[in-house]
Order: sequence, then C-alpha cells, then structure tokens
Amino acid sequence: MAAWLERVDGWAFVVLLGVLAWAPVPLASNRTWALGFLVLTLLGVLGLVVLAAAVRGDSLLERLGAGKWPLGCIVLFGLWIAGQRLPLMGNTPISAELFNSLQYLLATMAYAAAFALVLLLVNTERRVMWLAGMIVGAGVFQALLAIGLFASRAEHIYLFMNYQQGSRAMGTFANFDHLAGYMQLCIAAGVGVMLARMGSSGAVPNRRQRLVAVLKFMLSGKMLVRLMLVIMVITLVLTRSRMGNVAFFSSLLVVGGLGMLNNPRLRRSAFWLVLSLIVVDVVIVGQWVGLDRVVQRLQNTAVETEHAQGEESLEQRAETPRQALGMALERPLTGFGAGSFYTVFPRFKSADKEGYWDHAHNDYVQIAAETGFVGLSLLATALLLTIGRITRLWNERESRLNRGMAFGVAMAICSLLIHSWVDFNLQIPANALTFCVLLALVWVLVPRRADKNQRSSA
Repeated sequence: MAAWLERVDGWAFVVLLGVLAWAPVPLASNRTWALGFLVLTLLGVLGLVVLAAAVRGDSLLERLGAGKWPLGCIVLFGLWIAGQRLPLMGNTPISAELFNSLQYLLATMAYAAAFALVLLLVNTERRVMWLAGMIVGAGVFQALLAIGLFASRAEHIYLFMNYQQGSRAMGTFANFDHLAGYMQLCIAAGVGVMLARMGSSGAVPNRRQRLVAVLKFMLSGKMLVRLMLVIMVITLVLTRSRMGNVAFFSSLLVVGGLGMLNNPRLRRSAFWLVLSLIVVDVVIVGQWVGLDRVVQRLQNTAVETEHAQGEESLEQRAETPRQALGMALERPLTGFGAGSFYTVFPRFKSADKEGYWDHAHNDYVQIAAETGFVGLSLLATALLLTIGRITRLWNERESRLNRGMAFGVAMAICSLLIHSWVDFNLQIPANALTFCVLLALVWVLVPRRADKNQRSSA
C-alpha cells in the first residue's frame, strides 16, 4: 500500500502532461465528446490524488499553499454557474440555455481540476520545467503540423470538419485565430524556459570569452528551445491572425520592457532574448514566411468600410460585442447564463446583421453577458491575485527559475488579454486549459524571502 501511495503523484503528473499535449489535437477539444474526455480524466486524476493524500494523512490546504485563493475564485465561479441552472428567480432558472450551462460548468470543473493538480503535484523545480517544457513541446508539435499542412495546400476532412489548407495555418484547430492564441501561450512558456535557463547578467570581459559563451550557447539545450520558439513564431505568422500577431509582439515589448526596468538581474538576458525575437523571428524569418501579408490584412481592416476581399473593418468587427453589450446591461449582476449567448443574442442584434453567432468575439463582453458582474469579478480576482504573485517573483533576489517563469506567464497574460478584445480564446477548451495551467504555475514557485526551505531540484 505504501509503495502504491508513493507512485500516485508521479503517475498523476504524467497524466496531466499527457492531457496538456492531447487537448489541442481533437479540434482544440471544442467538441462535446473531447471536452467530456478532459473532464473525466482531470477530475478522475484529481480524485485519485486527493484520496491518496487522505490515506497518507496529508493536509490538502497546506499542499495547495497560497494558490488556494485563486483556485477558490475559479471554484466559486463554477458554483455560480451551477446556481444559474437552479430555479431561483420565480421558479425560473437564470440560465436561458440549461444544457450549454451544464457543459460550461463541466469545462470550468476541468480547468479548476487542472489548476489544483498543478498546485498539488508540481512540487520540485524539475517538475516545473517538465510542465513548461510539455506546453512548449505541444506547441512545437502543433506548429510543425500546421506548417506541413499549410505547405501541402491539401483539402481533407478531420473529425468531420472540412479543411482547405494553404491560405492560413490551422493545424488541428477549427479556427486560425485560435491556433494563433495557442501559439501565443506556448511561445510565452518557451520564453519563460529560456530565461529560467539563462545565466546571470554579469559582463563578459573579453572577446575570446564572449566567443566561448556564444559557442556554449549554440551547443546547449537553450539553443534547441530557441529553435522551437522560431518554429512557433513562424506558425503564428502563418495564421495571418491580425490581433494574434499584434497581441504577441505587444506583450513581448510591454512585458520585456517592464522586466528590464524592474529587474536588473533579468535585464541583460531579457534584452537579448527580446531583441533576438524581434530581429530574427520578425525581421528575417517573418519576412520570409509572409509577415507582410499580416501587415496587409491590418491595413485592409482600417476603420473605414472600404476594404479588400471581404475583410472586416475595425468598425464591423466591433459591432457584435457592441450589440452584445446590451445583454450585459439588461442583466448586469447575473447575466443570462453561461453558454447562453447564441440563444439570447438574436434579440439584441440589429436587423441587418445576418448569420449565426455563437460567440461575442470579445471574451470580456461574453463573460459579462453570460455570467454577469458576479462571474466577471470572480475571474478578474483570480487573475489579479496571479499578477500580484508575479510581481513578487520578479524581485531581484529571486532565483532564475522564479524570475524566468514569472516573465513567461506575464507575457501569456498580457498577450491573451489583448487578443480577447476581438476574439474568444477563453471559450476554447485547449486554450483555456493551457492558460489556467500557466496561471497555476506561478503559484508553485516559492518566493525566496517568504520561505527559507526552498523546493528541491530533484
């Protein structure tokens, strides 16, 4: 029995890594059966870990650490969604779409389970690097697959969905922009790994030692990670996603600038990494794979209505969330129920707006319209708590691992927050799951000044 208990956490961690790698494969798990697999697997593994902890006599609250507060916000968000399905207002449920609210609730439970598993299982520096490395590895797999399919210009059917490759990279995602969102998260994790593995910012005295340092870098594992970043940036550019590329490069500059200003020990390594991403990935590689087409799409989507080849203008792109804002204003506190957007939105859209709209193309508006101020504030609290944790881990006295991974997660947050203004990545299970895992990752990093007993590197 004792041997079995010792192995539970190790095997559970392996399953968590497998789920992260699997989630993007079946159309980003944005199908009921694929989401069901994520829910059953993550909740089942969490139940097994909790059972093993109970038999060992471990305190779960102790193992969750400070991460129990953002996790609590996510759990309360799930309870709020469950409450929306109950007949509370005159024997009528808040939710206008009970089945979709149930599916939304199950997805939230899966994200909460993944968050909790990271807090419970990632208890060494090695596991931190394995978790971040798996996200990077899954991103590279998607990137290579997307590049290969894009180059083939083939037409095929994958999981009952028709694909026509060659115009924009899609990989196994149903939407170009969502692959771009996933690439943003994976690149951010890769940047965190790079900075965590880089040395201190001490000056190299002479040219010979500089040359030796460069050669060591070329032969090290850091060079492999750097090549992975190049591959993922190529895929991001090939998605031709306007806001995806803008969000990535904006987050790179904003977070990179803040990191260099606030942390002298991170300044040198962050400067060279950001500079290489801009020069190598954007100027050289980006021009080769067609960054100019992304720029052209941005130019063709000016506020004016004159645009080429059916591209939406900024004004047209903003119409859906602007009209959906009426939903949030009608029920500001409770919303219309998680997953109810496509049912309720026809009542608020203008008569000349045709087509089927299952999302608001703005995560903030959709969350407010469906879960109200209550749901939006719970998620915002979890995010703000995580940002506060990141600022602590950016302290100059922290280890390279803490500073590097905090930088990567900050970049992921900034990038996705920008992209969410015109898209709905948080409604896509693979992207939302990866984002939750990255948020949880900073809560397992122990600030040096707060805990004298550092996690072992075993």
